[in-house]
Formats: sequence, structure tokens, C-alpha cells
Amino acid sequence: MELPNGDRVPYSVQRREVDNPRLTLNPDGTLAVVVPPNTRGDRIVASERDWIESQYESQQSQLASLLQRYDDLLGSFTLWGRSYDLQVKTGNYEISVDGSEISIVTPEKESYLRYLQRKLRDALKTAVRTLAAKFCSEVGRSYETLTVRSQRTKWASCSSGDTLNFNLRCAFLPIPHLRYLVAHEVAHLVEQSHSDEFWQVVQSLVPGYEREKSELQGFWYAVHHNPLWVDLLD
Repeated sequence: MELPNGDRVPYSVQRREVDNPRLTLNPDGTLAVVVPPNTRGDRIVASERDWIESQYESQQSQLASLLQRYDDLLGSFTLWGRSYDLQVKTGNYEISVDGSEISIVTPEKESYLRYLQRKLRDALKTAVRTLAAKFCSEVGRSYETLTVRSQRTKWASCSSGDTLNFNLRCAFLPIPHLRYLVAHEVAHLVEQSHSDEFWQVVQSLVPGYEREKSELQGFWYAVHHNPLWVDLLD
């Protein structure tokens, strides 16, 4: 569909056994439409045009605001909030960072994306473990398991059994934002709900966390608009 400003919002329609239509504007700017059988998706989209336009404009506004404060988060490969040129070469497995360039070397016919994904997972686990160890010590709690995987809807979570789960996309974030996320999940080891006590724990671990918290949604849109990250997690 085309918006009044000329932007186009691609959409897909799925028919399922549901009672009412459901519309979701994905973080990459595409629209997912779920409708009951024998219901025309295009008519639902047309009837919800104002809502779609409002959601889309909100996404674009948050993304534009973020891009004013940080490096080129969309045109290059972003790691820990910094933009790098990605150089891919053939040879023995190796990855290195030199200034604003990341060099990835893999054997011929091997996927550099799989190798990069594996190295990012290891690096993120190391960073999260280091931060979590400090925060757990401060609150007198411990976690049982730490996982890193490609979650579709969350940066991170704390599940039953005191398991800390982190999205591989967290490696896209600046370190201060990662610190906030780790503090947030460690605080859930103390208080499961987002109560006043919970936010007091977060504040004690990361004083002045509000800016990082407020920018996470913009980074969520940014990582889903970065072509290299899209390829990496496709």
C-alpha cells in the first residue's frame, strides 16, 4: 500500500482460523495481515489505513531520531554501535578489526555469514557473562543458564529456572545499551514483575539508564533495516 507521503508499505496476507483480523507492522516496515478464511486482506488493509500510517510514521520518527545521534547504522556493518566496512576474503578462518574495517577470512565455498554469526555469538556471550557476573554480585543473585540465539521479538528475557536469554542482535548495540539490557535481566532475578522495586534495582545497577532504555526501540528498527544484519540472521 502507498501512504500519502509516497512511501510504500509492502504487506502479506495469511488466512487462518481466527475470529478477527490481525495487523502487525514489522520492525522492517513491512505489514503482516492475518485474516479469517473468506476475508479479503486488501479490504482490511484499506479500512485500517489510518492506523497503519500512524504506526509507520512512529517507526520512521524513532529511527530518524536515532540516526541523528549515531554512526551510519544502516549502510555498513554495525558492531557494538559502531559502523565498519566488511571485507570478505578467502583463506584460513580468521576475523580481525583494523580501524573502521572488519576483515573476515573463510575457506572457499564456506559461508562467511555462518562464521561471522558464530564469532558474534561467542563475543556476545563473553560480554554478557562479564557484565552479568558484576551485576549478580551486586544484587546477591545468580543465574543458571545463559543463552544467545536469534529471538524474533525481544532483545532479551529472563525465563523460568533463572535462565538469561539474549538476542544475537544485541551485538548491534552500543555497550551502554547492552549494559542496561543485562542489568534489566539480572534485576528480574530479584523481582519478576516490572514493579517499583524492580526499577530501583535497575537504577542501582545502571544509574541514569533512561536514555539507553528509550533508544532501544529505535535500535530495534535500525537492526532490521541494516542489510548485512538482515542477511546474517535470515
